[in-house]
This record gives sequence, C-alpha cells and structure tokens, in this order.
Amino acid sequence: MQTNLKTFICLYLALVCAGGAVSAGTDQGGRGKFYIVGMGTAPDLITIRGAEVVRNADIVLIGSEQEGEMWKESIKNKEVWYCPDWIRVLYGVDPQTIKDPQRRALSEKGIKARQELADKIRSAVEKGKIVASLQGGDPMMYGLTLLLEMLPKDIPTEIVPGVGAFQAASAAVKMSPPYGYDTNGVILTMADWAGRNDVNEKLMAAGSTMVFYTMLLDYQKVFSQLKRYYPADTPVAVVSDAGNRENQQVIRSTVGRFLKEVDYRNLPAERHILLVGKFLKVGQARKDFVPQIERGHTK
Repeated sequence: MQTNLKTFICLYLALVCAGGAVSAGTDQGGRGKFYIVGMGTAPDLITIRGAEVVRNADIVLIGSEQEGEMWKESIKNKEVWYCPDWIRVLYGVDPQTIKDPQRRALSEKGIKARQELADKIRSAVEKGKIVASLQGGDPMMYGLTLLLEMLPKDIPTEIVPGVGAFQAASAAVKMSPPYGYDTNGVILTMADWAGRNDVNEKLMAAGSTMVFYTMLLDYQKVFSQLKRYYPADTPVAVVSDAGNRENQQVIRSTVGRFLKEVDYRNLPAERHILLVGKFLKVGQARKDFVPQIERGHTK
C-alpha cells in the first residue's frame, strides 16, 4: 500500500511538472506560442517568468547584436532573428497618403519588413515553435508590440512585463515619484512628435512629477518649457544605466541649473532617463494630509 502511494505521488508530481512546462511553452493543443518578454534594465533584473519563457523558447527576436551580447547567457545557442527598431517607423500610415517620395518608400519598406516577420512568426508558431521577442526594460513603455497586433487572433500570444526604466530609476534615487509634498501623480512622457495632442508643455501645466524617456529629447527646449511651469529650485535627476549595479549613475541638479551644470549632450544615448519633481527632495512628506481618525473616521 505504501509503495503504491509513493508511485501515485511520483506520477502526480510528474504530471504537474509536465503541465507547468506546457503552460510555459506550447498550448494544450500542441501549438507554439509568441511571447514578448521584458528583459529588465539589466541582465539580472529579468523576472522569473521571463527567464522561464526565454529558457523554453526555440527562437528569439532581438533588435541588435549588442542586445545579443547583453543577453547571451539567456539566449545561449537558440535561433536568433533580428527585429530592428526602425521597423516601427510609419506603422499604421497608408503610404498612398504620403507625398514625399522618400518617406513613401520608407513606409512601403516598413510594411514589407513587418509583414515578412509576422508571417515568419505565425509559421513558426503553427509548427509548434516558441518564439520570444526580447525587449529591454518593460515592453509596454515605448516597446515594440506591433508584431503581436499583426498576428491572427487565433495565434497564442502573451506579454511578460519586465522591470522598466521608470521603476529602476526610481529605485536608484530612492524616492517614490507619486509623492512630492503636494502632488499625487506622475507623468511618463518622451520627446514631442508631430501630430500628438498631449505635448509636453500641456502636461507640464499640471505641475506633477514628470519622467522623460529621453530618446531624441531636445534638452534645451524641454528645460525652457519647464522653467515656465516649475520653480527654478525644483529638483532634477538623470539616471544612466538604471538598475545596473556596475554602471548605474545618478546626476542631480535643478530646473534652473541643469543646462549649465550637466553635460547632457554626452549622456549615454538610449540608456538614461530624466526625472523632475519635488519628490526627489521631500520624499513621502505631505502638505495637507489629515489622518482619517482625526476627521472622525475610525475605519
């Protein structure tokens, strides 16, 4: 009886483990799956779930050879496909509406490249392969999710979030951005683009904490705008290589002094983030917080 019980337990555990492997890879029908995986801002900041998906993947998509080197311990000898950032250019734009011949040609090139890659992913998944698009930080913040949007709805897909630059930079400065003495909100933004309604100067009018993802950011323009809405002594911080224990760097300044005392032109491209707000100085202190118990509420 005891031997039979042990055998049953072993079989049960084997089935549970097998089921776990299925959930991390192919679906119950034996088909493959397409994943978008946030790899964190440093190789050791990938989540447990993300690491499991990459480990089980047959094919990985990366943006460059540099990313391949950064994540080589996770990729190992897997098949690698490249998905450069330019593939997103003019996504969703009908090339027939573009008058400039060069931009129209670029749009058509992008459409062809995106469709070819989406078709490759679909074909691989239908053959039972696990395809994982590896993206730095968190793919939901200015990441590349358009390939998932292009796939047929019956193709199994999943996004695994990662530790993004906002979270890693907040940890680096050791202050919580929602707080700022008299503020509750955080605005995450980037450089202004033509056709956008929520341009940065409109967002600044709220006086909230602001966090700028710095791709193509015009620092002189941004700080000339900030000076119109934020006091000159408002704290500012630039965090480079957020979350990387070896290379992380925090540079502190103020709205009024930043352009004069920070060498912003030589900050590492694509690897730094800008934080603006009183939270950098006052932390979680509140201006007018009254505990509920003092207002007659005991719950």
